[in-house]
Amino acid sequence: MRYSFYLMLILLISCKGNTEKADPDFFSNFQLSLDTIIIDPGDEILFVKHQLLNADMGSDGKYFYNFNGDDHTLEKINLDELRLEEKLPFEKEGPNGTGPGIGVMRIVDESHVSITAMYQISLFSMEGEKYMTVYYENFSLANWHNGGDLLSGTKVVLDPDTKQLYGLIQGYEDKRFVLGLLHLEEYETSRVELKSFERLPDYSFEYTISGKATVHMSESPKVGIEKFGKKVVLSNEITSALAWYDTEMDSLFMKTYDSQLTANQKEKEYKKVHETPEEFKVEYARYLQEINFMPPFWDQDGQMFLRFSYIENESRADVYLTAYDEDLKMLGETLVPQLTKKPARHFAKDGKIWLYENINDEMGFIRLEMRE
Repeated sequence: MRYSFYLMLILLISCKGNTEKADPDFFSNFQLSLDTIIIDPGDEILFVKHQLLNADMGSDGKYFYNFNGDDHTLEKINLDELRLEEKLPFEKEGPNGTGPGIGVMRIVDESHVSITAMYQISLFSMEGEKYMTVYYENFSLANWHNGGDLLSGTKVVLDPDTKQLYGLIQGYEDKRFVLGLLHLEEYETSRVELKSFERLPDYSFEYTISGKATVHMSESPKVGIEKFGKKVVLSNEITSALAWYDTEMDSLFMKTYDSQLTANQKEKEYKKVHETPEEFKVEYARYLQEINFMPPFWDQDGQMFLRFSYIENESRADVYLTAYDEDLKMLGETLVPQLTKKPARHFAKDGKIWLYENINDEMGFIRLEMRE
């Protein structure tokens, strides 16, 4: 058995002295419009369950990949031609098996895909050949049920070139997140504190009832970790602040922002433990009526980051869009009146933001175009 030890690495944390504001005229140069398209599945049935949870854009911007949990294939969708091009089979078991259950699928590059299970992540070729598996237990990060810290399979990014795994580690006792850098060859772990994540434990909601069967309901703030070039960008839904780890400089940076349209973070206090499911649902609905921030994404054509935020009301949502330059300097923000619900799975391509939409059980996209 291998044992990991923890290397406490202190990194430079660079916070800008001034909270950044947007240029109020930035989006005045753009006209926003919508259109809707449907992907041609050919003779197949595309997997549209779970809001495309296990889908990702290819690095060339031409292909969109969607893991089909029913037949265990990777659907390769040609976005230029709006059709399913092919289905790439993967094995469930054996030397090339994906393991027990599928957590999150990510496209590493045009030749490789990573697939997580609960306590592991594996690297595959597009043809389903397994190259490597990282077991979190080798880093003492898979013992949550016995009071150990947890590296969640849904909150990791595998970088095979540097032989590192970047992930969000959650403490068992205090429920706080830190950035974990897992050095795969040395079996060492570095941990970096995340100031923008400190308040997350204050916004967890739980309901548990024990009887003949135990019923447990819980909701916690959504968190994001994505790698864009040399940046590993870290976000969560309770604050507009963004942190990123620079893989070349070996440093963590953070920026805060001052919105002129919404609050910059959640401010209200909420009851965390509830006695009935109805009380739980009412309190969580109140939580969603404050501002909620989604992870940023990269617009290759516009050479900028974009980020949605939203406020849910009883019948609709107010949706906002913020733009940042490549250094995550805030460029502009705007209300998007064309969107009236929380944005589903989305990405940028050809000067448009593509938002997933289930159209009569077909894979469709609403495309928000930003035209100057």
